[in-house]
Amino acid sequence: MALGVGMKRESFLKGAMVLAVAGVLTRILGAVYRIPLVGLVGAEGVGLSNLVYPLYTMLLAISTMGIPIAISKLIAERIAKDNYRGAQRVFSYSLQVLLASGLVFSALLFLGARVFARDLFREPRAYMSIIAISPAILLVAVMSSFRGFFQGLQKMIPTAISQIVEQVVRVGTMLTLAYLLMPRGVEFAAAGITFGAVSGGLAGLCYLTWLYLRFRPEFMDRVRRYDGGGRDTEGSVIWEILRLSIPVSMAGLVLPLMQFFDSAIVVPRLQASGVPTEQATALFGRLAGMAFPIVNLPTMVTYALGIALVPAISAAMVSGRRGAAQRLAGKGLRVTMLFILPAMVGIYVLATPIMALLYPSEFSTAEAARQGGTLLATLVSGTLFLAAQQTSSGVLQGIGRTDVPVKSLLVGAAFKVAITWYLTGIPQYGVNGAALGSVIGFLVASSLNVSSAASLLGFTVHLGDLFVKPVLAVAVMALGARASFTWILGALHRQSIATVAAIGIGAVVYGVTLALIGGVYASDLEMVPRLGPRLAATLEKWGLLKHDD
Repeated sequence: MALGVGMKRESFLKGAMVLAVAGVLTRILGAVYRIPLVGLVGAEGVGLSNLVYPLYTMLLAISTMGIPIAISKLIAERIAKDNYRGAQRVFSYSLQVLLASGLVFSALLFLGARVFARDLFREPRAYMSIIAISPAILLVAVMSSFRGFFQGLQKMIPTAISQIVEQVVRVGTMLTLAYLLMPRGVEFAAAGITFGAVSGGLAGLCYLTWLYLRFRPEFMDRVRRYDGGGRDTEGSVIWEILRLSIPVSMAGLVLPLMQFFDSAIVVPRLQASGVPTEQATALFGRLAGMAFPIVNLPTMVTYALGIALVPAISAAMVSGRRGAAQRLAGKGLRVTMLFILPAMVGIYVLATPIMALLYPSEFSTAEAARQGGTLLATLVSGTLFLAAQQTSSGVLQGIGRTDVPVKSLLVGAAFKVAITWYLTGIPQYGVNGAALGSVIGFLVASSLNVSSAASLLGFTVHLGDLFVKPVLAVAVMALGARASFTWILGALHRQSIATVAAIGIGAVVYGVTLALIGGVYASDLEMVPRLGPRLAATLEKWGLLKHDD
């Protein structure tokens, strides 16, 4: 059923693409701003501010308790049964819970700032950064309730726009305060950087509140007209929210916990291997503040897929359309492979020039660029595993098995921590040991997750479409990207131009090769606004477009 003017439900893939585009834009902003930021505060300043983020994200994950995912699932199920009153109750009660928990954990971070800085990070200069970021937990927790509400209506545009608004304000604040505060010392500049999470969260919350107030009269009209027979009580709704959200929260906690372990392990282990403190912090800055953002950029597609899969699969299952849920799951995994594999291989092949392009002040020499490239190439090798874990988690959460992703991630985290601790203390591995630990951790977690999703839902995928054709297209792409980079660099002697051109050429070669070998479906192109239908018509005319069964 339509949700009113301007609030029409999106298809699963279009909703995912809307979120993915917003995610990519925010990640690009997050990557681009680091170029001038590194120039302003150096690797030490980046590393100092990044010490704080894992603690912040871990407490944020605890405060939100996975409730946004639970909201989207429960609202989607009620809307599928025309129970709008029940959907409104889910949102109202969850908002109250998130407001209370966000306030508690913001206060905890603020009041414990000195203890965290001195005893946990063993870096007293992090105190002001912790103080500066503490109010963000409350703001982002409340904002997440509004995002879950709109996602439950299978409307992803509000979440997408709020992400962009949040990131634009965040980046603007970070750069401005870093510039203004750096003369007072690197610890002040780092505090200005972390305060960007507060201003960004406030901006995103204001936008979503404004949008909800505009939409509320229309939605409340549906509440009055469509009861759906639901008789939810406050206690039953809160219990249902907690039953679903606590496992989701634990799963969401594992990822920032893995980052937190990096912040707590990497610098001390590097020091134990003989690396001086300032250099160890700078190396951690390269890992957490420079390489990780590049690696995370392509996974915004699968992060969006996971979010969009939850309400879509939930609505299908509650309506008795198990076959539709199976097709959604198979499509999600295939799109994951189509997007992530070329991004992963492309970054791997061009790792050294990419680091030199994005962070010229940090990787100005050939040796430094090579070291940065090795770090990025090692870390990006796990991108496909992280992406598969995200997509399969959306499938499992959609069918109500929210416990499985947390179990998979916990096992993966155990591998990651053990390998990171061991390898980072060995001089020949150093910070690359932490990157390798992340790769193996996500390999273990994704393997457990995907096998569980396939077993519980019973979906199947076509081996050729899922693996063979994307791998063949990526192999051709890798050859084309590397050859074009070498040729353009030799002709123009400009590495930046050669890098950008090779990325573009590689993308075109991949798309053309995939179409020629029959790896493109009509439903894939529906993800692309405006250009998608035109491209579909052209490929259809040339006989290069496949259709879903």
